[in-house]
Amino acid sequence: MNNDFVNKALENARQLQQTVADAATKGAEQAKPLVADAMARAADLHKTLLEQAPQYGEAAQTHLKTAGTHLTTFISTAQDVIAKGAAGAQATLTPIAENARQAVHQAAKAVTEATAPKPPPAPPAG
Repeated sequence: MNNDFVNKALENARQLQQTVADAATKGAEQAKPLVADAMARAADLHKTLLEQAPQYGEAAQTHLKTAGTHLTTFISTAQDVIAKGAAGAQATLTPIAENARQAVHQAAKAVTEATAPKPPPAPPAG
């Protein structure tokens, strides 16, 4: 198990969630730099998950793919928030915060699955 991957994924997920929470409490113009930062964190987390996914079991890979889907949606929505500026950003921040929460949840599930102790193999029948 690659502890660097686990630590980096969980730290990126925590930072992403905190940055989005901070953005949701700010006015639209104040939120734009936070959204841009969250988008960069999401891209970094997405890259980390994609690079590490092949080494883990099927259950962990399923969670990693789901997290990746949420992160892709998050990044796309964050780009929209930045493009809309003050007029439409505030209305979009609540759904973007929920999407970040879902991505973080799935990433945490994947890391938990990947780091869970594996049961010993069954003894041969005979």
